[in-house]
Amino acid sequence: MRFFIYAILIIFMVLSLFPTFLMFFTAFVPEGDLFNRTIEKTITDFELPKAILLSKVRPVKTTINLIKEGENSFLRIDASKDFSGIAPSMGSSDINKVKFVELRLRNEESIRLRVGFKDIKDRVDYCIVRDIPASREWQNLRFEIKPGDLSLDTFHISQLRIETLGDGWVDIDDVKLVNRYPTFYNFVKVLRDDYFGRYLLNSAIVSTGSVVGNLFFCSMVAYAFARKNFRFKELLFSLILGTMMIPPQVTIIPTFILMKKLGFIDTYWALILPNLVTPFGIFLMRQYIEQLPVELDQAAFVDGATDFQIFRYIILPLSKPALSVLGINTFVLTWNDVFYPLILTTSREMRTVQIGLALYQKLNVFTWPSLMAASAIAGLPIILMFLIFEKRIISGILEGAIKS
Repeated sequence: MRFFIYAILIIFMVLSLFPTFLMFFTAFVPEGDLFNRTIEKTITDFELPKAILLSKVRPVKTTINLIKEGENSFLRIDASKDFSGIAPSMGSSDINKVKFVELRLRNEESIRLRVGFKDIKDRVDYCIVRDIPASREWQNLRFEIKPGDLSLDTFHISQLRIETLGDGWVDIDDVKLVNRYPTFYNFVKVLRDDYFGRYLLNSAIVSTGSVVGNLFFCSMVAYAFARKNFRFKELLFSLILGTMMIPPQVTIIPTFILMKKLGFIDTYWALILPNLVTPFGIFLMRQYIEQLPVELDQAAFVDGATDFQIFRYIILPLSKPALSVLGINTFVLTWNDVFYPLILTTSREMRTVQIGLALYQKLNVFTWPSLMAASAIAGLPIILMFLIFEKRIISGILEGAIKS
């Protein structure tokens, strides 16, 4: 029976964590997705008709011939001129995740081979120069690429350059780019975006401001409801609980009008003020403070402590578990909020990270690895917060659920 229970728990744990693992693993894939990874990419297919091939592969200081041997086609170039070769088109490619250039080559005489790139600004730079001995048999050559050593715009490469210096003819076939795997470049690419860092900063400011406001104001209101007696106390508390049943979509129009009248639209205030005090925070803190021994308050009052001193030096220190739960809950809800930032902000500079994810998908070339890297960066603060405060969260939930 115990084995069956453990098996069920493991199955549910795997199912719940599978999307998270899928997101992180996909973020390290260079191209494609986790199940269809693109590690090698052929630059050009020499099996194409010659007219189409010549439109994609430019000769460099030489003439090139398309030769067919059986079912295989390859290019033959005259290597007798000073660094002659071919320049396959790459459109506007990012080579920062490329690790190797691979090709098959055979040459009549010893040659010097160099490999380089040309960017969209027509600048050319070379990263590999190697002496190749004569061989009438096909050789599989691999050249390591270090994009950081190139004085080019490596994010927008238009051509690959393969050039030779020597005598006789040189045959070239199967030119490929081999990507790094796993790669951290997807994370670098996301953070390199002009606005994604700003999205993270905006979310951090809004979430931190909301957490501080909730911890301070909700605990003060909860202290009044838990320890003080005043007219309509229960009615007011019931009204506060009743507002928890009102969807935020209902209040967004009056909130928008209020923020507009105050001149707070497209500012941090518009995103922080609606979250400074929440009904759930008041309810959680009130229930927790009520189960604290009232004798501590009475003893402090006899010693001359004021209400604020009792709140500051007795209630708050004893309420750390509940404050941790409230802080984490507020941070998670504010960090993941999409609706309010979408309505209350108008410029890209004030968007939060969740809106930024949607904009990143629309304004950039859509690739699963980049989107998963952006999602991983956006979700990482939540994961770290939970791991750091895990014990406080659990103890706060348990202590708040048991009355002494």
